Amino acid sequence: MAIQLEPITFSGERITSGVAIVPDDGSAPRVIGTLSAEPLEKVFGRYGKDLFNLAGSVNAELQAYLSTGGQLKHWSPDMDGVYAGRITPTKNTSLAAIMQSALTHSSIFSAKANDSSPGMEPGDRSLTRFQEKIKQIVLASREGMNIRFNPKVALYGGRAKVPISYVGTHLAINLTSLDVAVTSCSQQRDAAHRRINQLLALREIDIGHNKDHLMLGLWIPDRELSPHQEDIFGAYSTELEFASNRAGVEYVLADGGVDQTEAAMPFAKRILEDA
Repeated sequence: MAIQLEPITFSGERITSGVAIVPDDGSAPRVIGTLSAEPLEKVFGRYGKDLFNLAGSVNAELQAYLSTGGQLKHWSPDMDGVYAGRITPTKNTSLAAIMQSALTHSSIFSAKANDSSPGMEPGDRSLTRFQEKIKQIVLASREGMNIRFNPKVALYGGRAKVPISYVGTHLAINLTSLDVAVTSCSQQRDAAHRRINQLLALREIDIGHNKDHLMLGLWIPDRELSPHQEDIFGAYSTELEFASNRAGVEYVLADGGVDQTEAAMPFAKRILEDA
C-alpha cells in the first residue's frame, strides 16, 4: 500500500512518501520511505525539508502501528493531507522483490530530480512561461482582465478552493502539461484528467458556466522523443481527447516546438473574445 502526501492543500496533486508491505508468512511488516530531501527542497524550497520530515513521521507512525499488531486495512491517517493508497496483493515471495516492485511502480518523487537531460527545461517551468505569455498578450490590450487569470474557485460544494487557469464571462480554461520524456508522465496524465473534472465542477456553481464554454489546453514541451515515448504520447493524448470530448470540454494542444507567442495566440484570442 502506498502512503501519499498532498503538499499543496486541495490541489489534488499527491506524491508517494512511503510504501507499506505486510508479508503473508508472518514476517515483520515494513514501511519504506520513497522520498529524498534534496529534490523536495529543489521544488518546495525551505518547505521541502519540513515535507521530508513529515513524510518520515507518517512512515514511522505506520511502522509502529503495524509492528504492534495493527491491520493495514484499518489504518487511517490522522493528519490532513496524508492519504492511504489502495492495498495491492502480490504473488512475490521475496521481500526484496516486493520492495523493488513497490518502489518501481509507485510515484517515487525522488526520481524526478534526474528526469531531465542536460539543458532540457522542465515541463512545468515551460508551462508557467507559456501561461505567462498568454496573460501578457491579453493584458497588453485589456489590463483589467488580470483578475480572471488563476482565480481560486470554491468547487466541490465549497470544500476546496482550486485555481483555474482562466475564468471569464462565458469561457473557462484549464492549462496543464504532458511531458512524456519524464518518468512522471503518467502522473501528468492523471493531473490532466483532474483539470477536466475541475472544469466540469464549474457547472455546479452559480457563476453562469452551466452553459458556457470549457476548454482544456494541453501544453506539449519541445522534446526529441524515442519511438516508445511517441507511442506513450499518442496513447495519453488520445485518452485525454476522448475524456474531454465525452465531458463536453474543448481539447486544444499547444505545441512547445513552435514560437511561444504563436502557441499562445489561439488561447489569447479566445480570451479576448470573451471580454
